[in-house]
Amino acid sequence: MKQQLRSICMILGFLVGSVFHEELGFLTPILPVGIAVMLSITFIGMDTSRLKPRRKHISVLFSIYAIAMVSWYAVHLAGYPLLAEALFFCAATPIASASPIIVSLLKGDVEFSTTAMVLSQVVFSVLMPLLLPLVVQAADVSYGELAFLSASQIATVLVAPAAIAVLLRWLYPPCRAWSAKLRDVSLGIWVFNLVVVAAAGVERLQRTQTSLWDMLPIMLGAALLCAFCFFFGYRLGAPNLKRECSQALGQKNTILSLYMATQSYAAPLAYLGPLIYVFCHNIANAVQLSLAAREEKKQQRN
Repeated sequence: MKQQLRSICMILGFLVGSVFHEELGFLTPILPVGIAVMLSITFIGMDTSRLKPRRKHISVLFSIYAIAMVSWYAVHLAGYPLLAEALFFCAATPIASASPIIVSLLKGDVEFSTTAMVLSQVVFSVLMPLLLPLVVQAADVSYGELAFLSASQIATVLVAPAAIAVLLRWLYPPCRAWSAKLRDVSLGIWVFNLVVVAAAGVERLQRTQTSLWDMLPIMLGAALLCAFCFFFGYRLGAPNLKRECSQALGQKNTILSLYMATQSYAAPLAYLGPLIYVFCHNIANAVQLSLAAREEKKQQRN
């Protein structure tokens, strides 16, 4: 029921942001604050006792960035730089904080998924500023300038919330209960962030005056990439961590990817990639949960 509510809120958030993008444009500057607060709430309640790195985590993290760079390089080499950039923003994003929740519903190893999610945030913070300047087609901006800009943005929306959470947990240990109490508030902030990022993305898309035929390759590419990530993760996790690795590679922190793709250094059309990926990974989760529920019913009958 919670997952269905999130899906409904996601659709409504995108619709509101898309329809009222002109009226909501003034909210764009506070988007980093919304993302930081949402992630702070998540990090405060995290059970650090479940953070136990394994060898398989190395394979997962390597695969995330191997898929991102190989897909970008291959498509760019084929002569489609905009599609390549959009696919990079889809693939290079860290694992979603909701991934352990989905794994729990699938009766999987939550400890593995939680550790993978946290490690992916750390690796993203280090690698993204180094890789992003190689990928985007930003004019009149040097590698160093773009690396510093992206690093400062990531520090604001990801590193700062983690540091604040660690500090609060150290100074006031009972604050760990805030995460559960503020779950609905976190959902509300998540919807707000979606509305703002949708408004910012649509505003940029309208300026390009791009036709549907120009958008179609990016939309199809993002959908295929999503399917590949879930499938490859399933194969990577064999024999005992199929669902966990499938979630790790397939479910992305889409707020982060959309936020990065709406920045001035990214091509306006690159925003379409993460946008379509959001819907695709939610569909994939719904299918997995449905199949798991059927399997559980069969086992109960037998």
